Parts: sequence; C-alpha cells; structure tokens
Amino acid sequence: MRNTTWNSQARGQSEALTKAMSTADHQDIYKRLDSLVEYDTVSSFAHALYELIAEYTLAQGRQALWLRHRFAEYLDIETRYHRSLKALVSRSSAPFGDLRSATEKREIALRALIEQLGRPTTVGPAERGRVLLAAECYYQLGLTDRVVDRLEHAVELGAEHPLVQFALGYNRYLLAVQAFTAYSADSGAREIVDEDRFRVACLRAVTAFQEGLRGDEFDGQLQWWIGNVLEAAGFPEAAATSFEKAGQIIGASEVAGQEGAGDAELGLDFDGQYRYETGDESGPITEEEVREAALLLQRRYQVSDLFD
Repeated sequence: MRNTTWNSQARGQSEALTKAMSTADHQDIYKRLDSLVEYDTVSSFAHALYELIAEYTLAQGRQALWLRHRFAEYLDIETRYHRSLKALVSRSSAPFGDLRSATEKREIALRALIEQLGRPTTVGPAERGRVLLAAECYYQLGLTDRVVDRLEHAVELGAEHPLVQFALGYNRYLLAVQAFTAYSADSGAREIVDEDRFRVACLRAVTAFQEGLRGDEFDGQLQWWIGNVLEAAGFPEAAATSFEKAGQIIGASEVAGQEGAGDAELGLDFDGQYRYETGDESGPITEEEVREAALLLQRRYQVSDLFD
C-alpha cells in the first residue's frame, strides 16, 4: 500500500515537473522566435511558418519535447547565420570568404539536424511539425525536390494550413522552373524546354495554392500567385481572372488602405517588376524574375490573421 502511494506521489511530481519544463520550453521557443524576427534577412513568411511549427510542438509528452528541442536547434542555427549576415553588412568591406564561411557552417549544422529529423519518431501534431521542420531545412539548403516531397507528406498527415499550401505551391512552381526550363546563351535567360510538362507542373502548383483558399484575406496572396503561375504556363485569360480576384481581396483589406501601403508593397504591382514578362506563351523566364517573385514573401502578417 505504501509503495502504491509512493509511486502515485512520484508519478504526480514527475508529471508536474514535466509540465513545468514544458511551459519553460514553450516560452524559450517564442523568445527565440522573437529574437530571430529582428533580422531584416528573415522574411515575414518564414517567421509565420515558424510560428505554425511552434504550435505543433505545444503538446505534452516526450515526442513533443523531442521536437521542441530540434526546433530550438534550428532556430539557433538560423539566428547565428542571420547574426553573421547582419555583422557582415555593417562592415564597410566584408571578404567573400567570411560570407562563405557563415554559409558553410549553416549548411553543416542543417544537414546534421536533418539526420535527426529523418526518422518518423513522433505521431499526431508532433509528426506534422517534424515533417514541416525537415521541409524547411531542405528549403534553406536549396533542395527543392525534397522540400516538395516533405510538404506533400505534411499535407497527407493533416497539415493543410494555408501557409503549408502556399509553400507547397511555391516550391512546386520553383521545381517546374528548375526541371523544365534551361538557360539560353542567346537570350541570356531561362527558356521553357518542355512546354507540356512545364504546364502540367505549373497546374499542380496552382492546385496547391487553390487548396489553401479559405475565404479570408490571405486568399489575395494565393490568388496573386495563381495568376503568376497561370501566366507563366501560358493561360493569360485565367491568370487575369486570378489577378482580378487578388486585387479585389487586397484592395478591400485594412492593410491595403493604410497610408503608404500600396499594391507594390503587397506584391500586387501587376504592371511593375513583380509581374512575369514571358512575352508569348512559351517565352523566357529569367532567374531574376524568379528571385523578384520571392519578394512577395516579405509581407508581414501573423498566423492568427489567416482565419476569421
């Protein structure tokens, strides 16, 4: 009887300690997030996605605790990297070797973390968080095919959040550009080399964007990207419809109505640098255009803003 009582008390103390440690872990994660967002080189989209991953680590239990520790490692890697970038920018002249060193250290750390994330050691929300974190590591390493694979798996596990669908659509499109376009020495740009397969890949990207539509403000960003991908794939009329929908949504939002916050800031400058100028249906897509399109990710918003 005494042993039973002692075991019950010990179990209760252990659970209380685990809960207290869990709360501390949660606070520590959000401190890291707040620290990371201070760097201009971290996009608002990335921070919002990190907040989503953090939500998947909030559960009790060893699996969620394991994921929180891995996520903390990732945030530390990114903080060190962006701190190095800030220090290099502040110097009047930064040797290229210093930048390469910072990048190599980050790559080594990310690859080591991916090895830890490679096995399905969790279930439920923690498993979705593990897969999303692995996708983000691959994204930072520029391994687009693996990013798409991980994001598709995350969706299969139930991570159907608009942020995830946005990331999936963006990376599917980026993969289409990488796989079915090639650099032309004559034009100095990337040109579509397999139009049929490029179009199919683009339509798969559009599908991901469409599955993220929820009838809220974030639909404006998704519609804008749908328009760009459809236009690049050679569907100008469908693209125009999506651009119009995007303009209607963003134009009615409080953000667009603020002084100094015009369409260009939101990535909706349809006639400006953000629009793909592909010429005809099979026209060239430059690498610079792909980079410029990524500027859309700089828009600031919170995860809570995505739902009513």
